[in-house]
Amino acid sequence: MDRKKEILLIDIQYVGSINWIKTLSSFSHVKIDICDSWRKGGWGNRTRIIGANGPGYLTVPLLGGRDQQGLISTVKISYKDNWVEQHIRTLQSGYRRAPFYEYYSNSICEVLRSRPEHLVDLNLRLLALFQTWLFPATELSTTLPDESNPTPLVVDLRYLDRRQSMPPPHSLPEYRQVFDERHGFISGVSILDLLFCCGPAAKTLLKDSN
Repeated sequence: MDRKKEILLIDIQYVGSINWIKTLSSFSHVKIDICDSWRKGGWGNRTRIIGANGPGYLTVPLLGGRDQQGLISTVKISYKDNWVEQHIRTLQSGYRRAPFYEYYSNSICEVLRSRPEHLVDLNLRLLALFQTWLFPATELSTTLPDESNPTPLVVDLRYLDRRQSMPPPHSLPEYRQVFDERHGFISGVSILDLLFCCGPAAKTLLKDSN
């Protein structure tokens, strides 16, 4: 499918699933919607990873809890508990034996430790890393308040994963995961799993699957 003339309108995710990143990478122009209302139950503040005991979730706590009333752009992160170091330790525990963990982890930890006030800023900083590593040719921008209603040239895939208990499985070939001898191959996980396990080859896998 030729996506060169179409613009993808999509929600923002924390880290983002492989399926979400694959969708972004298939378009030349992507608008991240930050002007819609916050919707609980989505992936804006959580992601799914794999550890020694199988798949699990990392969740960013929010000021006021998940029942937010404002726009996505106004949602603030709670630092009452030291969730940043908890997330970093969990990633290290799950992926330190992955061949490319050291290659990517410092940049990811640096963003996490930057402690932005708003969730959207954290997510966009992480997305900028993934764009650099995986789909540099894609042009990314964020919506303005009057851009949330899609035009005919816009492909609206906002909240594609919102009602799923886990992200939908991707169409990439199976790759070697850290704990696959214990759990078998697990799909529907964070892009970090693909990056840590496959390194620069992840870019080719995403491109070929599109």
